Amino acid sequence: MFSQHRRNFQSRDSVFSEGSEEPSASLFYSVPTLPTEAEIHESIALQPSRYEVEEEQENEPDTAFLSEHSPMGYSNKQTAAEIYLDVPPTPTVKVSDNTLSEGLLPTVTIPLIQLSGATHRKYKDTAFAVLFCMGLIIMAIVGIVLLFITNSHELKDYSRKSVFFVIKNSIGPLLFAIIFSLSMGAIWILLLRSFVKIMIWGTLTAVPFICIAIFIWIRVEAFSGALRESGKPDPQDDALAMLSFIPLIISIVYSIILFSRRKKIEKTISLIQLACDIFKDNPQMLWVSLKILTVYVSFTLIWLYLFSHIFLVVYKMQTEYKLEPNTYLLVPYFIFMYLWTSAVLCNIQRVTISGIVSNWYFYRHELDRNASKKVADLALSRAITVSFGTVCLDGLILLFIQLVQYITGFLKKIFFLNCLLSFLTCIDGIIDKLNNYILIYVGISGNNFCTSAYTTTKLFRRNLVFGHVNDSIDKSILYIGSVIIALLCGFATFIYATHLLESSYGYVVGIIAAIIPYYISQFYTYIMMNTVDATFICYTIDLDSNTNHCNKAHEAFH
Repeated sequence: MFSQHRRNFQSRDSVFSEGSEEPSASLFYSVPTLPTEAEIHESIALQPSRYEVEEEQENEPDTAFLSEHSPMGYSNKQTAAEIYLDVPPTPTVKVSDNTLSEGLLPTVTIPLIQLSGATHRKYKDTAFAVLFCMGLIIMAIVGIVLLFITNSHELKDYSRKSVFFVIKNSIGPLLFAIIFSLSMGAIWILLLRSFVKIMIWGTLTAVPFICIAIFIWIRVEAFSGALRESGKPDPQDDALAMLSFIPLIISIVYSIILFSRRKKIEKTISLIQLACDIFKDNPQMLWVSLKILTVYVSFTLIWLYLFSHIFLVVYKMQTEYKLEPNTYLLVPYFIFMYLWTSAVLCNIQRVTISGIVSNWYFYRHELDRNASKKVADLALSRAITVSFGTVCLDGLILLFIQLVQYITGFLKKIFFLNCLLSFLTCIDGIIDKLNNYILIYVGISGNNFCTSAYTTTKLFRRNLVFGHVNDSIDKSILYIGSVIIALLCGFATFIYATHLLESSYGYVVGIIAAIIPYYISQFYTYIMMNTVDATFICYTIDLDSNTNHCNKAHEAFH
């Protein structure tokens, strides 16, 4: 075949050398004259198969890969839609053996979670797993010590005015906030599973009105508080009046964003519909999320009990009690460990769901129902063992992003720091957008954080799909529910502690009552969000390997 092509090209070269002009040359390679149709069919018939299945690696017993090699040295005049929507390809012609495009799209491996038990596993990013476990152990030891050295009965006069008192007496509202967020999240996801369009349009319509109602309610409560002995209102009521503008601002901004991107709503509905279809085929995602949520609620209750005892470490100075100076260091440490643990549990859910979705996406026709049920347990097991260090590292990065956002919010008023803040905001935005997708790829591939970050960014850059990451509003629609639940529970508990308990530390339980329902409701929201993100990464792998494993995904993301 190659000798025949060589003779054809030599005959054509001789024609050009006798009087014709040479064909135009590209910057990187010369474009030869196309062979005849008969030669094309003969070339195609003699070519090997496009796809080859790699053998299972002996040193990686817990993963297997299906390598799909795409012949990038071939030119194709089809559009992207024709290539990826099961349209039969047109005959292709090899242009050159050494072109620029051949090195851009290396082989992409599609992992499979093995259903057989693995005896040897290589743990990823173990240093951060050890660091997280040490932090939890130190917090537990300090908390146990606090239980032995403090006694609330001996400090009755002080405890009635302390943070311990307001947390202890606000247990009722805090438990109600937990139960409320649990029930509302469960009702929301079950209704969304059956009535996607009605729930999405209902959310879009109801959110502005709910936020305005919360604004009016908080304003009324802020001006109905009891006056102090000096005749002035409580400073916490003044703060409540200022905070009441938060839901109003959210309502305005949310309406503006949705109006400016109203053309993308239908696409967002199709993405969420796709996620709901995957959720119907994999109901074990809900049970895995409920297991993680149970751990989170248990951890929260234990943390609250230990955290409240920090404020009993006091010394008496004349007639007043004051906290020990070293005690103030324990407060940020306990808060940091709580936020880090919450992020780790959310990341475990993300890694688990991405593993379930990737197996459904690539191997749903090969696995039976019993095997697909085992995939959920195996994906969870991998998230809390092999990938646990990566999960902890990603949670730490998430806390760093939130810290940068918090600091830049306070420093924006300083003029000479505007350039630095713009740079930090840009870097923070890029990391924030890529962070979720990196962890999704960790759940799909089982690689460490750095390898997953490198592969994910190259997937986006090679396939030019980063625009979806920036333009999609599906997360805004799903995310707003958690924000509203957090605002309701936080403000309600704040008002209860300030007006009924008449405590000067009502804002403390208000913050706690906002954070806990926020994370609880996000466990339900993350089922949909992580499903969409995992499907998107699988879609980019399809693009990268020139395959199509799910027509609905290609139509939704196209």
